[in-house]
Amino acid sequence: MECNPLNLRGRRYLVTGASSGIGKATSILLSRLGAELVLVDLNVDGLKCTQSLCPNSTYLLDINLTDSGAIKQKISDMVVDFGKLNGFAHIAGRPYIAPLKGVSENVCTEVYKLNTYAAIELAKIFTNRKVYAGEHGSVVLISSVYGVVGSAANVGYAMTKSGIIGITKALAMEFASKKIRFNCIAPGFIKTPMMDANVNSFDQDYLDTLNNLHPLGLGEPDDIAFAVAYLFSDMAKWVTGSVMNVDGGFTAQ
Repeated sequence: MECNPLNLRGRRYLVTGASSGIGKATSILLSRLGAELVLVDLNVDGLKCTQSLCPNSTYLLDINLTDSGAIKQKISDMVVDFGKLNGFAHIAGRPYIAPLKGVSENVCTEVYKLNTYAAIELAKIFTNRKVYAGEHGSVVLISSVYGVVGSAANVGYAMTKSGIIGITKALAMEFASKKIRFNCIAPGFIKTPMMDANVNSFDQDYLDTLNNLHPLGLGEPDDIAFAVAYLFSDMAKWVTGSVMNVDGGFTAQ
């Protein structure tokens, strides 16, 4: 008899940021574990690429996650066609590197809408009985090591990622009675296209320092995908309100 505590067959999850990086790796892994997925991103070509690598059924949604009205409408329409959800992973996000004197209110607002408030809006929609399947409820939000420790020239980004930790803990308490678990992952630096896009703004000394901050080296997208799968599975049925540092030892120093 097969014993696979990570078996996700018969469950449906929504994954944001599914066109590349951590979101793509997570989607592929969850699908291989048997889950049916709603893949969310504005990059439709990227979504189709992810879809082609998922062995289980998928549903594509191009949503602007900074538009609360669009989130609600498109997910409501999706449920009619695809079915109710057991949970979601909010992985979509963007960095914002700027010293305090260069911080812009407008940019902060846009980054906050995507990184942080979208998580609240998705949770609001998911926990509605018209969307939630009623069992195996699990939500995973992506924070960052910079939501846990300080970093110069990162105040705007840190605001959004520390906010995710507060959201996780508050919603874990609010929905414990309904058996919906809320957890977040705080990754270190992961080798993704988004990181590659920012490398050009770093000098070699900073890159060397960055590598040295991770005793186990920089992470791969699969490292975070494995953590998401665990938190969705019954292996984590007694885990809620947690902040899981998956950072190669970054915050242990």
